[in-house]
Amino acid sequence: VSADGELKGIMTRKAALRATLYQPAVDKNNALRVGAAIGINGDATGRATALVEAGADVIVVDTAHGHQQHMIDVLRKVKALDLGVPIVAGNIVTAEGVEDLAVAGADIIKVGVGPGAMCTTRMQTGVGRPQFSAVKECADKAREVGVHVWADGGVRHPRDVALALAAGASNVMIGSWFAGTLESPGDLIKENDGRAYKESFGMASHRAVEHRNLHTEEFERARRSMFEEGIPQARMYIDPERPGVEDQVDHIVSGVRSAFTYAGADTIETFHERVIVGIQSAAGYAEGRPLSSSWKA
Repeated sequence: VSADGELKGIMTRKAALRATLYQPAVDKNNALRVGAAIGINGDATGRATALVEAGADVIVVDTAHGHQQHMIDVLRKVKALDLGVPIVAGNIVTAEGVEDLAVAGADIIKVGVGPGAMCTTRMQTGVGRPQFSAVKECADKAREVGVHVWADGGVRHPRDVALALAAGASNVMIGSWFAGTLESPGDLIKENDGRAYKESFGMASHRAVEHRNLHTEEFERARRSMFEEGIPQARMYIDPERPGVEDQVDHIVSGVRSAFTYAGADTIETFHERVIVGIQSAAGYAEGRPLSSSWKA
């Protein structure tokens, strides 16, 4: 509490313990790192420049289908600005995509088409690829050409984070999982039975498209509304045992740390080198699931 009585922050016993376990991701000015995404339409270079001037630590050249000529052209222009920050580009799911985006100037490649909880791409279009296979192929190629891979989507359990790192990703992106926390944007809504949730929606859904096109000419707005994908609304329930982001991070880190221990690894790179990748059947996966009650009748 400041001298004038303003609350500056709260330190709990658990937060004090976390301070001994985690280090915040800060930049050279000791400020939290911030990434900013730009699309590939309009003045992409102008947006990238303005965002870096505003303090962005990484620029993400982002579009649903990253392995296309327009993406490559924009990526080259953004790279030519020499903004002094890493450039991320995606999304793609093939080794060829990694190579082409790396040559165009990407330092980091974002991998994932269709695995996200809010995404209907695979159901709508049939386009996509199982996430582990995509990350493994792309990460192998990324190592050859000297860039990194971020695994984007499909994370529902700590095991999914560990698997993405095992496949070769250097970072794992999480969306819907964190959407169901007290800190996420949006109102906290309660069901009749008292269960609390936040509303989440896909960025290609009707809700998101409508918001993006508020100032678009009416005919064009109507035309765009005909071509939408993504879940328009999903209820992301708050886990009573892990209601906050920090609780979820504890849960994830616990699983990943244990996975590293099983592999005898103390770094992400060592973990990737030591894991043995095999094919698991649906029966094998079911065998690994915990039981909430006895299997005996």
